[in-house]
Amino acid sequence: MNLPNAAKKFIFFLLSAVLLSGGVYFAYTKGFLRDFTMKKEVVVEQTVQEQTSVFESVMKPIFMPPVHISIKERNINADIVEVGLQADGTLDTPKKWNEAGWYKNGAKPGEEGNVIINAHFDDNLGRPAAFWQLKNATVGDTVLLEDSLGRLYAYQIVDSFLIDVNDPDRLKVLKETEGKSELTLITCGGIWLPGRSTYDKRLVVKAELIDSF
Repeated sequence: MNLPNAAKKFIFFLLSAVLLSGGVYFAYTKGFLRDFTMKKEVVVEQTVQEQTSVFESVMKPIFMPPVHISIKERNINADIVEVGLQADGTLDTPKKWNEAGWYKNGAKPGEEGNVIINAHFDDNLGRPAAFWQLKNATVGDTVLLEDSLGRLYAYQIVDSFLIDVNDPDRLKVLKETEGKSELTLITCGGIWLPGRSTYDKRLVVKAELIDSF
């Protein structure tokens, strides 16, 4: 069948319009799906990031109070109790001669900060107490702290010195060194002062964390 030229042109124009519309629709649909997929990926990624931040605090290490201290080289073994500060700002001491006292507001074993532990040098009759042998501790000795979960933390002694009980800067040993997990051990030292029922010095032993297991 022969069609007039005008009819042919109209049919050609109609087919072109249909094809063009289909192409536009396909391009639009493809672009829409791409944008939708990208937005969905962004939402999923944000959700994962949010979930990670939610659990971040839960994944932080848990530190617990110490319950036992030992220095094998010096035959020191003592259970640990919590102690606070006295009215003058000095550390309180354990009530039992064979116990050590952990300053409850200080750092815990393994934690960044200063783990502070003190103990008696001798009892009221001059007999050896928990930290009697601390005077013989030397640089390189290993101090083991056990926490309430049974984990062990090894600290290596790096310094040992005496400070006067009247030294205005004596409380500086309680301060923390930023970025370190350190241990400070304190006991009596020097000469006995009969009128004050104490010694004129305090022996301070400093150690740094080297391992945990």
